Amino acid sequence: MLREIGIDSHVRDRMHLQSLPGVVDRLLQHCHDIGAPTLTNIRRTSDSVLFDFDGRLEQLLPLRMFSTLSVVLDESEHARIDGFGDALAELEQSTKGGAISALSGPPAYRVDRIEGRGPFIESVSRKFGWKNDPKAWDVNIVEHGRFLLAEVGAMHRSRRYAKLHRIPASVNPVVGSLLVQLAKPEADDTVYDPFCGSGTLLTEVAAIGRGARLLGTDISLKALEVARLNLKAVDTPHLLAQARAEALPLPAHSIDRIISNMPFGKRVGSHQVNSHLYPQFLAELARVLRSKGRAVLLTEDKRLFQQAVQETSGVRVIKEVQVTSGGLHPTAYIIEHTQKSRRMDRRRKRLGRG
Repeated sequence: MLREIGIDSHVRDRMHLQSLPGVVDRLLQHCHDIGAPTLTNIRRTSDSVLFDFDGRLEQLLPLRMFSTLSVVLDESEHARIDGFGDALAELEQSTKGGAISALSGPPAYRVDRIEGRGPFIESVSRKFGWKNDPKAWDVNIVEHGRFLLAEVGAMHRSRRYAKLHRIPASVNPVVGSLLVQLAKPEADDTVYDPFCGSGTLLTEVAAIGRGARLLGTDISLKALEVARLNLKAVDTPHLLAQARAEALPLPAHSIDRIISNMPFGKRVGSHQVNSHLYPQFLAELARVLRSKGRAVLLTEDKRLFQQAVQETSGVRVIKEVQVTSGGLHPTAYIIEHTQKSRRMDRRRKRLGRG
């Protein structure tokens, strides 16, 4: 039986949050936003953030952009050659006042393929009386680069948040969190995903409590069926409908935020299809996005996308963020109206043309 965890428990531990390259910078920023005295000695690697934690576990939940939370047992591969004394001491400390102490009872554990695995398993079982259960573990001891970590299963993303139904090419939830954060939705915004797929991004907008209205369209009826299942428990008003992104069923200047995982032309669609889709969709985006609106679009068909933006009147890319996920290296493009487009919009409003 997997153990639950008391997120209101006050713990002290050295912690490691696993993220993704490209996402970790934003996660690092959010950690610094929390800062001392809760988070100190904050530092990063290419795909993770580490810090000393002194607070309630629930204070980490708003960070969202991490997949696993681990207790740092050892930071030196060379030290483990002579045994796991330091790691066992850190593990013991976590059971007394750290993250592992917040579990509802003695955890089951597993140890990944590390040098000295057999003797280490014997030491853990003897010292703590834990059950070694590789199939239903609460604590997973694993090497990650130079770090030896104890992953806390109850704080994995799949258990922190509701499980979503998935379809092929669904966006990684950690990447989805990044896209929503980059879009900066506000409480009264209308947020729209024109390639909504299974609705992952819309559920993330609802989860962070931003956005008053959620809209999603997709060409696939099957994808929309899955999206409806995922959005069933969402309190935020939402509407899903079948539509082509080249002809959005929306009035001009009606959307505050557009967030989408576009067809890359690999797992979904093709480069040839994208060569027609991207320019037509971007023209529609420029039409429906409010003057001060923002769009965040993810794609790996980068050269085509950049060319399509350059050829689209009224919008521009203001920032690019490359991420790594599932062996792919897509880029999130943040798009806003050009200054000229905004001036024309203000002039149109003064003249009473909408």
